[in-house]
Amino acid sequence: MKKQSQRTIHPKVIEEAQRFFSENRQAICDYARQAGLSFEAGDRWSIDMSTGRGTFDPGFFYKRGFTLAESMWATCHEIEHFRDWRKDPEGYARLFSRMKKGKRRLDLLYHMFNDIMVNREEDRRFPAHWETREYLYTYKLLPRTDHSTRPRHLQFIDGILREKMVPREEVTLSPEVRAEVERLKNIDGEGTDVIELVSDAAAKPGDRFELIQDYIEPVYERLFYEDVEERKRQKKQKKDVPEGDAAEASMDGAKGATGKAEIEVDPESGEDYFAEEYDQMDERLPQVLSAEDVSAAIREEIERLKNESKTPGQIAKEQFRALHGVSIEEVEDYADHYAKVKPHIQPLRDVFERVIETRKEIRRRLKERTDQGVIIDPSFVAQAYIDSRAGIIDSRTQLNIRKEELDEHKPLDFEFTLICDLSGSMNENRPGGKSYEQRLCTILITEALDEFERKLKAERIERLVDLRVFSEVRGFGSHDEELKPMSDSVDYYTRVRICKRLEACTGKRTAEYKSLTRVAARLEGEAGNDADDRDIKRAVVLITDGGSDDPALTREAKERLGLRGCVVRGIQIGEPSTEDVEKFRYAWGDDGLPCKDVSRLVPTMEKLLEDLLETHVM
Repeated sequence: MKKQSQRTIHPKVIEEAQRFFSENRQAICDYARQAGLSFEAGDRWSIDMSTGRGTFDPGFFYKRGFTLAESMWATCHEIEHFRDWRKDPEGYARLFSRMKKGKRRLDLLYHMFNDIMVNREEDRRFPAHWETREYLYTYKLLPRTDHSTRPRHLQFIDGILREKMVPREEVTLSPEVRAEVERLKNIDGEGTDVIELVSDAAAKPGDRFELIQDYIEPVYERLFYEDVEERKRQKKQKKDVPEGDAAEASMDGAKGATGKAEIEVDPESGEDYFAEEYDQMDERLPQVLSAEDVSAAIREEIERLKNESKTPGQIAKEQFRALHGVSIEEVEDYADHYAKVKPHIQPLRDVFERVIETRKEIRRRLKERTDQGVIIDPSFVAQAYIDSRAGIIDSRTQLNIRKEELDEHKPLDFEFTLICDLSGSMNENRPGGKSYEQRLCTILITEALDEFERKLKAERIERLVDLRVFSEVRGFGSHDEELKPMSDSVDYYTRVRICKRLEACTGKRTAEYKSLTRVAARLEGEAGNDADDRDIKRAVVLITDGGSDDPALTREAKERLGLRGCVVRGIQIGEPSTEDVEKFRYAWGDDGLPCKDVSRLVPTMEKLLEDLLETHVM
């Protein structure tokens, strides 16, 4: 494989990349943990398959012309590849055994589809960076949109990848290749999209590879051999040029019509005909580890698993941890907590349904053309006369009423931020205790809004509702902590991580203004950047058991949020001192709610969420 080129970059620029990744180290580590891995910055890329520990090279992509943000995205992209290798080493071992010498084209085929899978998963786990991904594929990785003159098998894989990554731009392919791509999108004539199936991160890698081998590889191979035959014809035509032209060509260094020195071709594989194109693709889409290195690491891992003689149950638990970053036991413990708040989610489900229904209306429209309707369509009267003269007596000239469900309002997003108190006075991990009930409140909010968004996704597909719901969880003690980024979903790793963090409330201060200020700064930074002019409703709810370290700063941050159209509420729980009550009143005014009985915090939060949804979303 051709060594990938790197730009010559000044050492200070590399230092800048290393500093950037040092500052964002925690974000990458957290992302890796969500994938069941543990990654730290190092001088090279590496992975220990048995432990899931690895290192990443902060300058790897930067040296190849990526910006810092693009390097961040690409680093998380590679971590997803590592996760997939550990998920099913046997499946990868079978794949690599087929990619022997002379099978370079198969490496490209499977790598392209793995890239689609990885990018879909990264979009889900790292939604804030989908624009970075789209920009990369549009302008750097796959800028070309007209592939119709390229070898067919390369049109095939590049066209599929480009259209999946930049769906708003259609790629120009030769008619034969386009027909094959479209056939894969409806392989059974009933809408089954093979490309979607083989790029589903939830599927076992070995199962994905079998589908590719059965449905996609035969098409790819046929196109490849058609390309080989065409290159052979082109080579023969060059040999058949007149003697004078041949002499002129020899004076140019025995170069072909393209100006490139002619290459020796392996008559068995024919891959050498496309060596230059393959090298360009390797350089354009760099891989941090070679297929040989990955294959060797996977073989070692398979041998280790055989020697340990693990039971199927043990292997299943390991695979679950590798996939989700947490153990089955941790998820079961979380489920026990969820069961305690589940009764409070049912009333919220009723609110969800009301929100959906009140945002829509049934409009009666004269739309459906028929032969027996409620009114004649004047534009078809003349046509009816012509039809009758021709003996056609059932011409459809009338309009009937058809009901359509339409979104009553303009598009709307709802963003909910919950801010939790992590100070030491909250540390009461027992039913009725402050941190215990706060943890249940957080589960209630994240699970209820996650369920609401899943309902809305189905409605957006089926009934054209354009409402989206996002949630965020932050915490404060001496400083602000992000426990769950603003997103429309929550995974197992984040659920467990939030629960564990809320069990350890050990902060030395009550600096809630830091979390409020962080949210306000984000909203102020986003002002005017809503490209689609969405009408966004935002709510921030803060839980605390005491008075603020600086009520004036808390009040100022709360007012900044209000200026951004944000609904802000504070809940003071327990029996705080008179001084703390006064501080709370000063900071929050009428937007502060007391909850002296801590055991009533969950129903209080349920009622507050109901009111927010009914007042600001319905």
